[in-house]
Amino acid sequence: MKITQHPFFSRVSSEQVKDLVSIATIERYPPDTMIFEQGSPSEGLDLVLEGEVAFCKLISDGKSRVVGYSKAGTFFGEIGLFTGQPRALRAESRGNVVIANIPREGLLKFIKQTDGPFDNILQSIINHLHETTRHYMDDMLQQEKLSMVGTMMNTIIHDFKNPFCLISLGAQLMAQMHPDAQSQKLCRNIDAQITRMVDMAEELNAFSRGDQNLQIALINLHSMIERFKDLNFPFFENDKIEVEISLPDIEIEGEENKLLRILQNLVGNAIDAFGEDSGWIKVEGSVEGDGMLHMTIADNGGGIPEEIQPRFFEPFVTFGKSKGTGLGSAIVKSVVESHGGKIHFETESGKGTTFYITLPQKQVVKAS
Repeated sequence: MKITQHPFFSRVSSEQVKDLVSIATIERYPPDTMIFEQGSPSEGLDLVLEGEVAFCKLISDGKSRVVGYSKAGTFFGEIGLFTGQPRALRAESRGNVVIANIPREGLLKFIKQTDGPFDNILQSIINHLHETTRHYMDDMLQQEKLSMVGTMMNTIIHDFKNPFCLISLGAQLMAQMHPDAQSQKLCRNIDAQITRMVDMAEELNAFSRGDQNLQIALINLHSMIERFKDLNFPFFENDKIEVEISLPDIEIEGEENKLLRILQNLVGNAIDAFGEDSGWIKVEGSVEGDGMLHMTIADNGGGIPEEIQPRFFEPFVTFGKSKGTGLGSAIVKSVVESHGGKIHFETESGKGTTFYITLPQKQVVKAS
């Protein structure tokens, strides 16, 4: 929207609007960009013209939690406007964001001359307090759910260890008894799928604890893709859905099992969303001069429902699925960020979705 169309000006005369617009500055932010840091000076009132802004509270170990949002047509910064205190939260863009900033001094001078904006600001403060309280309660419930998931995964790993070992041993004995290529491939696949199930359970357990430690190794992308194809051969034998993967023949640093989880979840979700319909999924990548692998995962499906788009990467968010934990997309984001990368998506109803992922080729060793 144009700045003059923002609801903040609904009770302001056209002449007064011109005065405020003349001192405002327009800022544009790409997806997942920090708009301001927690503790930075409060420099005025910010009107959201496009996109959505997430407000995060920094906690221990550099981690943060989302405590609220501002969408197009809302504004923020009003508390610091009056108190002059530093920002209590960090603001980050969700998608492409356009903001109009009205400087503090100019706005305070204007407020003294009219009551309309002051009433709007007081109402916004109340709304922000309600929203922050709601997010805090949601976050506490989410932590309880994750704790339960962790306990469940510990039990599953413990109880399934012996059956998995027996299945793996059986596959090895079959491989010895049947040396033909087809039997050997089948036995290797059985063993690989068992390892995959254990890894997924342990990954859920680690995610529930907030554990993002990586076992860094050098990964050949082409070898990783071949492994993905072996583990998910039904994806590539589906007559209705075409899956194409084209990544550069390079090596990157990271944890292969976790990076495979990105493809497993996003490609698998797209295939599930097609249902009985036909379609295509394309995974492409390139390396540019910034030392990053730029990867896209695109499909021509129905798109991500608008109801869940703002919360797509949050735990326990699902839509129209009778199965699953609702943790897959949250784990994908966690994996990308633990590798020092970023992820966002663009989606359109009836046309499809594209995920944009950047991953560094080399991992930065953190000082202990």
